[in-house]
Amino acid sequence: MRVAIVDDNPADFGRLQEYAKRFEEESGEVIHTEIFSDGAQIAERYREKGRFDVILLDIEMKYLDGMNTAGQIRKLDEDVLIIFITNLAQFAVRGYEVGALDFVVKPVAYPA
Repeated sequence: MRVAIVDDNPADFGRLQEYAKRFEEESGEVIHTEIFSDGAQIAERYREKGRFDVILLDIEMKYLDGMNTAGQIRKLDEDVLIIFITNLAQFAVRGYEVGALDFVVKPVAYPA
């Protein structure tokens, strides 16, 4: 499984990367993660090199926010699972406009 983590906060993307590794160990599922610190980076990467299975996407970022990033990616890939991970709960409804699977409010905890 190919997972993109898009977040401009190193502590947050580090935590998500740790959770992916933990899930990989527990499930036996091979997970390849790639980190992006802004929506513009993943949008460019998507156009050049292809797709991911899951994108964990922050909303509030410096150059290209998560909503606009998701919109650009949706034009290229209707099937990728997008999960918004943010502290801006007020954007939850808008997330579904770009076909988001879910909306998780920070801080994210690993499921027990």
